Amino acid sequence: MIGKFLAAVILLFGASGPTAAQTPDGDQIMMQVRAALPYIPLRITGELQSRDRRGNIVRITPVEMELDWGAQPPTALYIIRDRFGAEQERLRIAWPADRPPEYAYAHGDPAEAAALEDLNRSIAGLDLDWADLSLSFLWWNGARVVGSERVRGRFCHIVELKAPDEQVSRYAGVRLWIDPETSLMMQADAFDARNRMVRRLQVKSLRKIDDIWMVQNLDIFTQASRDRVTLRVRNVKALDDSFDEDWD
Repeated sequence: MIGKFLAAVILLFGASGPTAAQTPDGDQIMMQVRAALPYIPLRITGELQSRDRRGNIVRITPVEMELDWGAQPPTALYIIRDRFGAEQERLRIAWPADRPPEYAYAHGDPAEAAALEDLNRSIAGLDLDWADLSLSFLWWNGARVVGSERVRGRFCHIVELKAPDEQVSRYAGVRLWIDPETSLMMQADAFDARNRMVRRLQVKSLRKIDDIWMVQNLDIFTQASRDRVTLRVRNVKALDDSFDEDWD
């Protein structure tokens, strides 16, 4: 997912969308995706599982996310910890409607504010970056529908977006597969300036709490290295205390 997923990223959806026979314009689809994000503040805890080419887990990095996508502007906080629970670094992101995203970075335990030198650098030595974790491309404008395809048995619109000029991104653009019935992003492919696919984010499993769809497992695959990082959600807690669920 991947801004406000990502995901996030935790990435998480739940409103009804258009039928498969309809093809709204790209920006309408992306507005529906953002509108379907959970409307109540959440605290999500989980782990980033680094896997080798055989799929074996070789490293586990704890991660926490505090997501308030219903706020004005929408905000998200991502915290990376070491295996003993000590905080390593954190990034808070806000997405104002009329200007580029705002970032507040800190590192250490206790956290000390510092300059965010590169949004696209590796997190904790893993083969993913802050842009991947936050699904920041969900807030890019200028989307266009280029086709449709089934992903994991779901009909999806294929939507393409170019990276905004005002943002420094390692990606020149992304291609998203959006399920119109749930406004869920099922897959995202990121491309470089030569139109080569460099990274794929793919939803592997979902859970539903009340009327909210939640991503339980998200795979982040890097084309060049063939490395894979899985975001695995372990607990989802509503900050209004309406639910608190542990997931195996």
